[in-house]
Amino acid sequence: MSKIRLNNACLDYVDNGKVFTALSDLSLFVEEGEFVSIIGSSGCGKSTILNVLSGIRVLCKGEFLIDEQPVEGPGKNRGIVFQHYSLFPWMTSKRNVSFGIRQAFDNMGKKEIDRLAREHLHKVGLRGFENKYPYQLSGGMQQRVAIARALAMKPEILLMDEPFGAVDAKNKMILQDLLLDLLVKDQEKKTIVFVTHDVDEAILLSDRMLFMHNKKIEQEIVIDFKRPRIREYFFKTDRYRELRKEIMSLFYRDVLENIGGSEVVI
Repeated sequence: MSKIRLNNACLDYVDNGKVFTALSDLSLFVEEGEFVSIIGSSGCGKSTILNVLSGIRVLCKGEFLIDEQPVEGPGKNRGIVFQHYSLFPWMTSKRNVSFGIRQAFDNMGKKEIDRLAREHLHKVGLRGFENKYPYQLSGGMQQRVAIARALAMKPEILLMDEPFGAVDAKNKMILQDLLLDLLVKDQEKKTIVFVTHDVDEAILLSDRMLFMHNKKIEQEIVIDFKRPRIREYFFKTDRYRELRKEIMSLFYRDVLENIGGSEVVI
């Protein structure tokens, strides 16, 4: 039984009186505890899928199922981490995380909320920064707060929309390694759907990758590496190079289609 399933999903939207297709007869599944990345050229519908899975957007046609049950809106079983940190600027790190916990657990006492908030900030390496405001934190640290908030809400499903796209290269690697570490240590293994433009990031983090083209899932790529994955060794393997070549050929073909070409040479 799949944790997440979209069956023949279609989504249109209207802009200035014109109808545009965002998803077209798209089907996908994600197993419980699986890390699935969605990649593809800009405008192919990656973030739209996350909007549907979060409940922000409702399908025009097709099915959206979690645990084989129809879903029609947002729910506490799903947490979201966006590219931009989405923190409340007037709240400290701890209060930002505590706010999420209160939304997820209506009857939890203040002491337990405080304990959980601290625990999750420490998990993401922010011990000593509990009382700092967002403006006092670097971009990478702000995103750690956002990740801590999402994890503290204890969702079954974590939706991540280019969560490391707005930080510099060094912090991006730190956050990727943090997420890899959390995946190994987390006793409550999350089902993760992760949107990214970064091919290396997707290969490093994922169990499977879904390549989108023309508003559909065109190809599935299985990342058959065991965890834990250590960056220094992972990127030196022949299998990594094979996977990267396969995925980049899909992007090159998209580019050639846009400019009227017909042949891909790598």
